[in-house]
Amino acid sequence: MKKPWWLSVLALFAVFTLMPAHAAQAAVVEKVVAVVNSRIITLSELNQEIKDVVTSPEAEIDAREVLDAMIDRILLDQQAAARKISVSDEEVAAVVKSQQEAMGLDEEAIAEELKKQNMTEELFYRQWKYQIVSRRLLDSVTQGSIAVTDEEIEEYSREHYEEEDSGGYGKQTKIAHILITKETENALSKAEEVLELAKSGEPFAQLARQYSMDESSAQSGGLLGYFVKGDLVPEIESAVEQTEVNGIAGPVLSSRGYHVVKVLERIEDEDSSVSRYRDRIKHQIYMEKVERFISSWLEDVKKNSYIEIKI
Repeated sequence: MKKPWWLSVLALFAVFTLMPAHAAQAAVVEKVVAVVNSRIITLSELNQEIKDVVTSPEAEIDAREVLDAMIDRILLDQQAAARKISVSDEEVAAVVKSQQEAMGLDEEAIAEELKKQNMTEELFYRQWKYQIVSRRLLDSVTQGSIAVTDEEIEEYSREHYEEEDSGGYGKQTKIAHILITKETENALSKAEEVLELAKSGEPFAQLARQYSMDESSAQSGGLLGYFVKGDLVPEIESAVEQTEVNGIAGPVLSSRGYHVVKVLERIEDEDSSVSRYRDRIKHQIYMEKVERFISSWLEDVKKNSYIEIKI
């Protein structure tokens, strides 16, 4: 591990130590609560972060948890900078505008929502920027590092699907959805409006990209993939079960909000479990590998970083 940065920090402290008394008194001395490689976190920064994450006066905040989250964010920022991954303010503004249009919110509505969440506009944009940078960084870190073999798919199938009940609404059902979160103003009316547009013949994928608030599926046209009985929450499963292929159901209320769901395909054949569930199995294995890879990678980053916590 390289250490030149902290030598310069010690040198700086030495300068303050050698300053005349009257000059030292004139300087504002900040309490340092943590050091992350070349980055110092001061008490005032931590207090500001705590203030930013508090959504109500009654909320209980663990300062150490907030500090740990700050350290993780700083490490990711440093890793992104090392890989020359950056996001301009213009890019962030474009993403926010796109989401704003999809939600049908004007500037006044956005300001009101931020006020409800006790969040400044600066913090709002900072969080979006962090999300975008983090996503690009993790894509860069995992690129080409994760593969799923046929042998792994077959083994997973033997362990999880050989005894699968063949009953239900089909061996596999492929669906897409558009999510309108419950926090959206007039959420039900918005979902009903989207439902009518979908039923009138508007391309479902286009509507998903425009209106869905599920970031993980919106850009892929709302596609959620294949499911078997028992995978979905009961409310959505019931609606899917009663909907024909190419049919559209909704709005269906779940804990996440209102869903407009389209049934894209059903596979009723009696192929082997590997064939029937291949895409689903591959995705499941891939996501498990990604989770393990990222967790291990973050631990390695921490091990190879200088982290000192002073509280």
